[in-house]
Amino acid sequence: MNDVRKNEINQKMDIGGIELNYELFGEKNANVTMVFDSGYGWDLNNWNSIRNEVSKFAKMFIYDRAGIGESGIDDRPRHSKQNVANLRILLQKAGVKPPYVLVGHSFGGANVRLFASEYPEEVAGVILLDSVHENQNKFMAPLFSDTVKEEYYGQFRFEASLNEFEESLEQVRASKPLGNIPLLVVTGGAQPHHTSDSWTYWTKFQEELVKLSTNSKHIIVEDAGHAIHIDRPDAVIKALKEMYELVK
Repeated sequence: MNDVRKNEINQKMDIGGIELNYELFGEKNANVTMVFDSGYGWDLNNWNSIRNEVSKFAKMFIYDRAGIGESGIDDRPRHSKQNVANLRILLQKAGVKPPYVLVGHSFGGANVRLFASEYPEEVAGVILLDSVHENQNKFMAPLFSDTVKEEYYGQFRFEASLNEFEESLEQVRASKPLGNIPLLVVTGGAQPHHTSDSWTYWTKFQEELVKLSTNSKHIIVEDAGHAIHIDRPDAVIKALKEMYELVK
């Protein structure tokens, strides 16, 4: 085990009636912490593809949202607003002080957008990895093939319900832009589950995400799918390093 991993903390924290599982590790002298929010239904192990390299230069905080992985579950809603509240309490109770670079994949993108919108003074930067967009269910999902549409809507039983996911989209739709917070939008360019029409909307939505900040950049990883950090970990590590050098 190298030096940056010796400082690792893996534990559960009670945030008030529910325990959330998290790991804090990496470069202990880093003056910002990179906070990772996973895609829908994914636990913290989905960051295994990048954790070793990123922890060499940054401090990493990864966690399981309520009802995912080793975290508990209660009757609180599982939409983005509640996820943000849970994460912020978890960070505070774990002694992880801002500023944060928030990294959100897919559904995690909605969560970190809302976090940065509500607490911009705590956020040094935002990275959206093939993030959801607030209008995808209105315009994009109906254009999927019947098979993909069935798979897409059928997933909403592993974490948030479809209604809670829709609430999350409404919450980010109502949120403020990110001002001049540094923003990297990373998009996977190879997603064969799309039809040509749904893909047109997805690329349009990704371009709209770039406009959330006046200090933004769009990175398209042509040979990666939706799970960019798994398909092309090198490209995501490069983007994380670029952000870290910008904000440190």
